[in-house]
Amino acid sequence: MTAAVLNQEYQILLVTGANTYTITAKDTSGATVTANASDSGNGGSSVVGKYQINVGLDSYVESTGWGAGTWGAGTWGSATAITAANQLRIWSQDNFGEDLVINVRAGGIFYYDTSAGTLGTTRATALADLSGANLAPTKALQVLVSDIDRHVICFGADPISGSSRSGTLDPMLIAFSDQENVTEWEPLPTNTAGSLRLSAGSSIVGAIRARQETLVWTDTSLYSLTFVGQPFTFGVNLVNEGVGLISPNAAINSPKGIFWMDKKGFYNYNGQVQDIPCTVQDYVFSDFNEGQSFQAFGFLNKEFDEVGWFYVSSSASVIDRYVVYNYEERVWTIGQLNRSAWVDEGIFDSPMATSSGYLYNHETGNDNDGSPMDNVFIESSDFALGNGEQFQSISRIIPDIKFTGSGGSGQTINFVLKQRDFPGDSLVTESTNTCTSSTTRIDTRLRARQAALRIESDDDNSEGARLGVGFRVGATRMDLKVNGRR
Repeated sequence: MTAAVLNQEYQILLVTGANTYTITAKDTSGATVTANASDSGNGGSSVVGKYQINVGLDSYVESTGWGAGTWGAGTWGSATAITAANQLRIWSQDNFGEDLVINVRAGGIFYYDTSAGTLGTTRATALADLSGANLAPTKALQVLVSDIDRHVICFGADPISGSSRSGTLDPMLIAFSDQENVTEWEPLPTNTAGSLRLSAGSSIVGAIRARQETLVWTDTSLYSLTFVGQPFTFGVNLVNEGVGLISPNAAINSPKGIFWMDKKGFYNYNGQVQDIPCTVQDYVFSDFNEGQSFQAFGFLNKEFDEVGWFYVSSSASVIDRYVVYNYEERVWTIGQLNRSAWVDEGIFDSPMATSSGYLYNHETGNDNDGSPMDNVFIESSDFALGNGEQFQSISRIIPDIKFTGSGGSGQTINFVLKQRDFPGDSLVTESTNTCTSSTTRIDTRLRARQAALRIESDDDNSEGARLGVGFRVGATRMDLKVNGRR
């Protein structure tokens, strides 16, 4: 068997010893082949294996200890170090000119040079293995390129130990390269490379580039990192202590500043930290899987002035919910959806997101990949007259609906009224009425202390009538009046 035949990607089938394993060889067409004595060369010393990075975990491990490592690893009671191999797989990346700096959280740092070929055919190179690299970090929690001054910054890097890097993460250390030089990391009087260590918190969680500064969160605090020039290069200021970041990707840069999610609330930074009043805060955090908090990530939907967060509910192990904040109208919404990554419009014409191996176009059309978009609704919170002591009656709804889809004159939606007499009661549906573009009024007969209005897709209609349905809700009116105290 010649080396050219073996020059492919393989999956290890069986580990047979400390330094040996089994693969199934194949030729260039993918057919299985077997080496034998008549093969010339049999590969010999020219057979060299290059290994891909371990895929990592799809769930988060909060700390080390029993069950954190592989079965039989270490002695009884010994700690297992947090590494890229035993942690939720999170990547960070940033552009260095036309090239790319890439980091797998708690693992290696890599550099992809576009001049070497496309990423699909040419692999990125470890930062420390680049030609001319000097004391480049070998591990980090996150990598980022600073604005304007163009330093490569590694958060949670391994420190310099003598004439090399230690290879062990310091979760509070920030290391930065020489200005506009990705290979030089040794602090010298002739360059701007260096490092600094944060003090408030136990680990850097995440960082994001903001206006003329870089914001850095630990598990308990927020810092501002700014370029000040030689001899210190960067200055660091403690902005707030007591507010951290719930996950590495939970901060979003928006036209209204930086928004982020903490363990118990939502915040905005536009020169100063502001707590965002949230009407659904109890809903989110009372049903939140804190053990999988690192899966949570923020997203921006600039077209509709929205920032939001996907997260894992307490009964799930993967992302299944979202919460959205409209920063212009200051309105919160909630919903259920599985997404694992998101990129807003800009490079693409519309937002794109991923889930279960699929790539989805968002905010495009009104249908679900050729099928009607069913189970779509918006629902109000409970409302009452006065302080809620008196019963109310609702006798009429005047809808303000504009159908915007391509479904034609047959488009319909439902108006649903729900009610309850006491706060501890469950909401009960009182009436469901169909609304078309020509509907001017909906007569109802509701009597209750509290009521809620739900506007939903008409899932009972024919599939042809449900395709292409889109609508906007205006100032819907209702006739309400007091109806006794009983």
